[in-house]
Amino acid sequence: MERENKKAIEQIEYELTTFIRRAVYKDNSENKIGDLERAVYLLLRQLEEFGPARLTTLADSFKLDISTLSRQASAVEAKGLISRFSDPSDRRGSLFQITELGKEKLLADKRMRIQRYQDMLKDWSSEEQKLFGELLVRLNEAFID
Repeated sequence: MERENKKAIEQIEYELTTFIRRAVYKDNSENKIGDLERAVYLLLRQLEEFGPARLTTLADSFKLDISTLSRQASAVEAKGLISRFSDPSDRRGSLFQITELGKEKLLADKRMRIQRYQDMLKDWSSEEQKLFGELLVRLNEAFID
């Protein structure tokens, strides 16, 4: 049993490494889907789903240091996709929120990305797609632990 488990883990490691390489290649190639870079897309998705947030909260959720996320947020803010405002519970702090332009850009990219995955998984059953999604959630959560 342990030998089978080791072989399965080796396959998972290899396939995930390959998948990540291919996904990064796609995102950086002329075949890129949408206009938003991956980091911008994830930031907008986070703000859309969970609402306004402090920089420290965002950095923690992405497991990035605050200076990295601060540079990213400043660049995204300069493009008008997010805005900053004073935190009503603590005027010394700021919250970031997605703007209407950010919502429009996010929706357009999200539609294209979803279509890409629908095309890639078109031969999978609904049950397989559902299970794969659930397993990806578990894997992402395991990275956090």
